[in-house]
Amino acid sequence: MSKQDGPSGEGRRVKAVQTTTEILEALRELDGAGVTELADHLDIAKATVHSHLATLVDNEFVVKRGDEYRVSLRFVDFGEYAKSNVDIYEITKKEVDRLAEETGEVAQFMIEEHGKGVYLHKASGENAIQTASYTGNRKDLHCTALGKAILSQLSGTRVDEIIDKTGLPQRTPNTVSTRDELFEELETIREQKVAFDDEEILQGLRCVAAPIAHPNGDIQGAISISGPTSRFKGDRFREELPEIVRGAANVIEVNATQV
Repeated sequence: MSKQDGPSGEGRRVKAVQTTTEILEALRELDGAGVTELADHLDIAKATVHSHLATLVDNEFVVKRGDEYRVSLRFVDFGEYAKSNVDIYEITKKEVDRLAEETGEVAQFMIEEHGKGVYLHKASGENAIQTASYTGNRKDLHCTALGKAILSQLSGTRVDEIIDKTGLPQRTPNTVSTRDELFEELETIREQKVAFDDEEILQGLRCVAAPIAHPNGDIQGAISISGPTSRFKGDRFREELPEIVRGAANVIEVNATQV
């Protein structure tokens, strides 16, 4: 399917808009670039790149410093607005902050969008290690505890659609890499209401997550605690932290009914 063709009868996409989004993605990936570098990177004519960049600068989505272009801070405004539209964001943010303080580790909140997991909030306790995730960061769902917690609450058809779109890329030797293996694990997560990441996205890192359900049963997201394998082991990893995370998810679910 070409980039101009929409999936399943959604119609044709606008080529100019597609080009603009590719330029913005490239600017983020390259951490800023000039016209020539962008044209080479995207295999697009320099004149086309220049025209799109000029329009983006005029509309304040891109800034130009010398010969280099960068994504502007206007996207922060859009990001904050998007977060404000997530009904449970403020409630969950408080619980994530509390989890980080209570455990001393990294606590995070994720939702699903377009078949990817999007981190909406992250808090670090006093013993937290540095992790690569950040607010707005998007990850495949199958290789994180947060993502698997979310997948466990989706229909089998929806999970299949996501796998068909994103695949099951293996991030580490421990990553779930087959559809059957993933569905088997999702069944266990549904029963226990807790998901584990046992060095599946990064070796040396473990994570425990719980799904957050809407009163109508729909999945709203997931909340987690992450830390090094040296501290996330034995009963703490398999018993204590799951109870803490499940409790936090329950608090969010109860408070959400009052919103």
